[in-house]
Amino acid sequence: MKAALLVLVLLVQTVQCQFPHYGASGLKYLNSVRAYLADKQQIANMNKVEYNSDLENVIYSQLLLTGNCPDQKLIYLESNGIPIEVYLKTNVGLDEMDLEFANKFSGGAGKTQMGHVVTRCMVTGYEVKSYAFFTTKDQDLHGAPGSKCPSGRKTTINGLCALEKS
Repeated sequence: MKAALLVLVLLVQTVQCQFPHYGASGLKYLNSVRAYLADKQQIANMNKVEYNSDLENVIYSQLLLTGNCPDQKLIYLESNGIPIEVYLKTNVGLDEMDLEFANKFSGGAGKTQMGHVVTRCMVTGYEVKSYAFFTTKDQDLHGAPGSKCPSGRKTTINGLCALEKS
């Protein structure tokens, strides 16, 4: 067990050194997809997703349970009453997803925060891309994008509901 934890710590440091800015560029692309979906599906309360590095630990804990070689899956968890969606082993970047998966992955008005990690399965040598999202229990509301933003959020130019800055 100690050896597994040591390997995980070394792996985390390696991944963070190799991919320090992926979260920001991936997040920008994710939000552009969310704006597109909000427009096409007329979702009035689609939240702009912010990056939360604490979600990386949620992903790592799930990867540890699989020996860092998971099957592709979606896991639903809860932390302090906040729902979390964890997508393990997506094996494609946000720009490479087919429309159906992109809609499930990127859609849903209630997603508010994202974490992302890229690891490598030591058994197969394959890269493993995984994501986690904090979500609210808000359902999609239909109407013009950004017209029904939740309390504490304001409409952005692209129709997403962003946190109001203090």
